[in-house]
Amino acid sequence: MRFKILRVSIIAITAATLYSCSSSGNSNLDGNAQDGSGIAPTSTIQIAEIDPTSTPPSQGNIEKTAEPTPTTDNRLSPEDWKSWPVIPTLSAAMHEVYIFGSTLGNKPEAFSKVGDCQIIPEVFLGFYDDIFYSLPEGQEYLQDTLDHFSGSFAREGMALKGGFVFPTVFSPLRADASVCDPGETPYECELRVHQPIFVLISMEFRYEGRTAETHEKYLRQSVEYALSRGIVPILATKADNFEGDHSLNLMTAKIADEYDLPLWNYWRAVQYLPDHGIDWERDSYGFHVTTDAWSVRSHSFLMVLDSLWKEVNAYN
Repeated sequence: MRFKILRVSIIAITAATLYSCSSSGNSNLDGNAQDGSGIAPTSTIQIAEIDPTSTPPSQGNIEKTAEPTPTTDNRLSPEDWKSWPVIPTLSAAMHEVYIFGSTLGNKPEAFSKVGDCQIIPEVFLGFYDDIFYSLPEGQEYLQDTLDHFSGSFAREGMALKGGFVFPTVFSPLRADASVCDPGETPYECELRVHQPIFVLISMEFRYEGRTAETHEKYLRQSVEYALSRGIVPILATKADNFEGDHSLNLMTAKIADEYDLPLWNYWRAVQYLPDHGIDWERDSYGFHVTTDAWSVRSHSFLMVLDSLWKEVNAYN
């Protein structure tokens, strides 16, 4: 299925505190959750090791021509999401959304994050806004992207907080009354206030009543709202398989396929790491990721942002 455009149409290199989710407890539907702590990741994994066209261990050969593209014929099916590349392409439909957003006044230098403790600035991207941060040798080509989106990396925003779940970001009761309008949800508030051109939607924390079906309902709602405002949603797979059957990653791939959205395949990015990036020593539930997987998380998303932004410029 193809997307029908809605035309409404740090982390410093030294150690810091890691604010992380607690996988053993459930949160209520309003988003209250217990959070633990750990050790912050260091920049031990270089993004040069993440080749979006390389074959992860035990996955067989994946031909480069099978990467997702804006055309139906060349895109792998959602059922083959494990073989989707780490770094997605920008579909023609999403380029139109980007242009639409520009006419609405969305900021080409801004992106937002909607999610839980897995993507708060303390553990994800925040160090890129540190004035003392410098890219490792060989990665200097990413500097333009760091400069362009400066200020968004360390931004927590209205719809991002440890313990947040999908019901939380759609509840006006959880909106910051000092910033948000009456009746506005945290998600609506964030997109109105920051006016991003991209929004990363990554809700991984489990809560009572979460199933693939309920997750799909909220993800679809968040996608359609972003598109209506001319904002390109970036979806993400997750490293863990807490639910046991990868149903959330499959559902996320189906939504990405249906709407022609870019999908950041973080699951694939960490497959070469020991235990596929899951920190079993720290977490017997298999929810938390290792220090190296945290590094891969930030670095690979920076590559996603760099690729999508440069594709937009190539279209123009």
